[in-house]
Amino acid sequence: MKEILTRNIGIKILAVILAAILWLVINNIEDPLTVKDFRDIPVKRLNEQAIKSKNQDYQVKDGDKIDITILARRSIADNLKESNFVATADLSKVTDMDTITINISCPGYEDEVIIKKMSQQVMTITREEVVEKRELVKVRVKGEPADGFYVAKKTSNTLVTVSGPKSKIERIKEIIAEVDVTDEAQAGIIKTNEYVKVVDEEGVEIDKSHLTFSQETVPITIEIYPTKIIDVLVTTEGTPADDYYMTNIEYGPKEIEIAGKAEIIDKIDSLTVTENIDGVNSDIKKEINLSDYLDDDLIIVEEDDTAFINITIEKAESKRITIRPDDIIIKNKPSLTVKVQSTGPIILELSGPGSELERVTAKSVTPYIDLYHYTYGSFEVNLQIEKIEDAENVKLAAPVKIPVYLSP
Repeated sequence: MKEILTRNIGIKILAVILAAILWLVINNIEDPLTVKDFRDIPVKRLNEQAIKSKNQDYQVKDGDKIDITILARRSIADNLKESNFVATADLSKVTDMDTITINISCPGYEDEVIIKKMSQQVMTITREEVVEKRELVKVRVKGEPADGFYVAKKTSNTLVTVSGPKSKIERIKEIIAEVDVTDEAQAGIIKTNEYVKVVDEEGVEIDKSHLTFSQETVPITIEIYPTKIIDVLVTTEGTPADDYYMTNIEYGPKEIEIAGKAEIIDKIDSLTVTENIDGVNSDIKKEINLSDYLDDDLIIVEEDDTAFINITIEKAESKRITIRPDDIIIKNKPSLTVKVQSTGPIILELSGPGSELERVTAKSVTPYIDLYHYTYGSFEVNLQIEKIEDAENVKLAAPVKIPVYLSP
């Protein structure tokens, strides 16, 4: 038996070697080694607490995904997907350069898959101190209620603490909660709970990643009032300085929309502003806040509550006109014969603001004398003039006596 096994031993060994080589050749032809690329494999971060325990937060600067090239049998490579690979970065092993080595494996195929190339070997992070910001939540209203209604009050009496990377916390202008009142058509109090948000200087919402809130939602109370449009009136009190007249008032707006509880706004139809012109000798031009003239229970709906007031004050001027005795009207004429004894023209000196005097003519003046209580005899009666349309401030600058004789 031994002789059979050892006979031509060299040939037998050569045959075994040739058979192995032939098997390798055939296997490489049927299932050859191949190279394949996989992209965007997410890198899982391990032991994050190692950084957070130092009162730090971090953000990945580079290396949150990697591309790889592998070598494997075609039968294996063709069945692999990105999800078959596990890439990790252990944050407890971060270097002073803020880098962490990336390790990658292919579970279940450790011996069949070779990682030939990685797009990068390390993950790079930035670390920051964790700080806090504590503020009262401000309520932001979204949308508009239905016509005839107004959001009068919006409150949240909740203090919220937000913590996170210093650079991100420093961007926070306000902590807000937003409530939607679109087309709300009922007056009264609404209570709700809304999620907290943070916004920057421009009011743009800041991404909440890496931020921690002491509470995610806060209670909010809003109150909706009915609205009403009322007139605005401007009046004056007092008298300008001697020889000065108030000749015109201009102001705007002429009406405003207010909001308030129904039982209050039902009782108001106008807002009156009274301007004191006592002793004034020049024009008044000013802006006022109409809210200052409203009761505390009422609100002006428009964002701009200002109004302008222009009051024209003019210095007195004089003008002479001539009338005839026949132009004089006799009022309260007694049952007697009345004879006006003036025969020639009568000169009247008028006084008033120039803008009114220029509109006055002899035809626009109505002179008269009042004979109430007068009896028989000769008298000198004061001449008077009726109010002149569009020249109400014009008056006689000096008294004029009209001689009158009353007889049976």
